[in-house]
Amino acid sequence: MPPPALTRSHLLMFGVLLVAVLAISARGLLDPDVGWPDADRVLMDGLFVHDFLREFDFSHLWKGDFIARAYQYAIGYFAQYPALSLGSRPPLFPAVEAVFFFLFGVSDASAKLSLLGFTLLGMVAWHDLIRRTHDQTTALFATGLLFTAPFIVQWVWYPMLEIPALALILVTANLFWRFADTGQAKWLYWTILALSLALWTKQTSLFAIPWFLAWLLITGRLKATLTRRSTWLAVSLGVLLTLPLAVLTVWMGKTNLALAFQGVDQSSAQLSWTSWAFLRQYLDLLVQVQLPLPVLLLSGLGALTALLHRDRQALFFLLLILTTYLFFTALHSYRIDRYTIFWVPGFALFAALPWYHLRAHPWSRPVGYLVMLALLGLQIQQSINKTPAFTRGHREAAQLAMHHSRSGRIFMDGINNGYFTCFVRLNDPGRRHHVLRGDKLLHSSSVFTEHATQIHVRDLAGIRTLLDQHGIDILVIEERNYAQLEIHQILRDFLKTDAFELLKTIPIHSTRSQLMNQNLLVYRYREAKPPSIDRFSLSVPLVGKSFEVPVAPGSLKP
Repeated sequence: MPPPALTRSHLLMFGVLLVAVLAISARGLLDPDVGWPDADRVLMDGLFVHDFLREFDFSHLWKGDFIARAYQYAIGYFAQYPALSLGSRPPLFPAVEAVFFFLFGVSDASAKLSLLGFTLLGMVAWHDLIRRTHDQTTALFATGLLFTAPFIVQWVWYPMLEIPALALILVTANLFWRFADTGQAKWLYWTILALSLALWTKQTSLFAIPWFLAWLLITGRLKATLTRRSTWLAVSLGVLLTLPLAVLTVWMGKTNLALAFQGVDQSSAQLSWTSWAFLRQYLDLLVQVQLPLPVLLLSGLGALTALLHRDRQALFFLLLILTTYLFFTALHSYRIDRYTIFWVPGFALFAALPWYHLRAHPWSRPVGYLVMLALLGLQIQQSINKTPAFTRGHREAAQLAMHHSRSGRIFMDGINNGYFTCFVRLNDPGRRHHVLRGDKLLHSSSVFTEHATQIHVRDLAGIRTLLDQHGIDILVIEERNYAQLEIHQILRDFLKTDAFELLKTIPIHSTRSQLMNQNLLVYRYREAKPPSIDRFSLSVPLVGKSFEVPVAPGSLKP
């Protein structure tokens, strides 16, 4: 049954909540130095999609060489800006970023603005779902508790996949509830489409399938659903929509799959699956990071009132929490709080339930609003007090390097290489400059330096050859040898010789411990030569492949 129409006063309160959420979520929107590890890759993916759509010759779309040409374009782009993660990450959010680049200009702010759009989408979908399962007051409370939670708000500050995936899962859950409630096939088709989009945003959205199946099983509708012809047509549609993603993930994301199922955190991987130390890891993160203690305590009270009042709809959200926990606990990856972002809505709903079940009491409404206002105020204040992650220095270094480079070839050796690469692209609309990374050319590794490490250059002579072959004339170096490999120290010692001129020392200011208490050093290579090779091998252990990439023509400008 459709829910009652929204009242004017409720729409006004939802509008006020929306403005508050967007206000605290927009912090850092205009500060390109606000960023998160991995967000640079996602930002660069969006820039790639934008540039591909703008530059590629689509007259070959119906010709036999379209795929080969597109592949070569991607390889050449990666050679110029070696900070892409497409293939190991799905392309839907980068495609949305590209749309925002076309609409609002190519900038870090445009990418962050797209996250505000997903936040709005998630709020509307979640509010509508709770309005259908319970009532509009509960929907307002649950939406406010979810989208003002500091843990949720912080992921709107950086171009990461968590908020887009969460928003699409909430849309999918809303559509699935309509199917489960009405049995109408059209809602199942919409559910499959929305879930496919969620998977194309983040593969771990797969957890929603056991969630939905468990609900159909518990409500006694699974057998009837599986015997319907429309169900298998919808499933076939879902397979067709996601099969290319599965192929892409297996082809380009083998390392990510191995890390997910085998683990990179050896301390976790060696724990027994039945040990409390293993089972409690995400529970600890829930208490320590994801929700304030008052909201968690209120969630427990809400679960108790749901049990006492036999709230069948609340079981749907309990299944959300359980399937999220079981799905991600079963993966032997690092225990990272953002992985289980999907269960936070369930706790927000339970925190709003006490007043739903006590709504018959005359005192419940005013007390409920007072408590909710206090909790929303607490979470908003915590979000305001939370400092966004940032790193300052690399944007200035990129601009300085581009200004002084005569060859257009800039060598960067440091842990924040992705953002440096982004800043080069963002400040170079003509795409005349190329970034060459020390952790691609001196050595390469997968995820961390200690995983699948390959050493490509072993001595000073090899470094000289590398600089000469690629025509590198400007080098940007983080002072600290982040890789802890000898070849990177040999490079740093070489830079102190007369072969180089130190153009500027730029202090790094950052919230990241790996970047604190050091400088960026910008050098000019006095003996720079035009590039002497037309192709070179670029090893990318993360996707388990090496690529032969072109060296764009160019020479030292006078």
